Amino acid sequence: MPAKRAYGMDQDFYPWSPIVARPVLRWPEGARVALAVIVNLEHWDWEVPAGTPVAVSPMGGPEGLWSGNQPQFPDIGGWGNHEYGNRVGIFRILAVLDKYGITPTLALDRAVADHYPTLVEEGQRRGAEFIAHGLSRRR
Repeated sequence: MPAKRAYGMDQDFYPWSPIVARPVLRWPEGARVALAVIVNLEHWDWEVPAGTPVAVSPMGGPEGLWSGNQPQFPDIGGWGNHEYGNRVGIFRILAVLDKYGITPTLALDRAVADHYPTLVEEGQRRGAEFIAHGLSRRR
């Protein structure tokens, strides 16, 4: 039996409203634009538990595998590249945001909260909002 055709959303989490029926959106103080700064904080696992779905690399295979599916463990290049962000990059980004008075939203995975509590504290100190971003970069 085909679904009943009707106006609206296919879920009931929020009501459907066409843009032409909504009041004009006005930002505070007459601003013409709103900007959301969301910074991803991710942890790169050395290994993932057996049976865990693994993220796919841009090369098409599981991350950490080189072309020809020749495994390289540990993936020093991949791991070091991601680890730079948590050791150096994030503090450079936060310095720029601080300079301009921008409070970021931090999208972090559970592994960041477990392995890098200092990054969580840095966000809290700045009044950042936190949003969940999975278990880790590879899971």
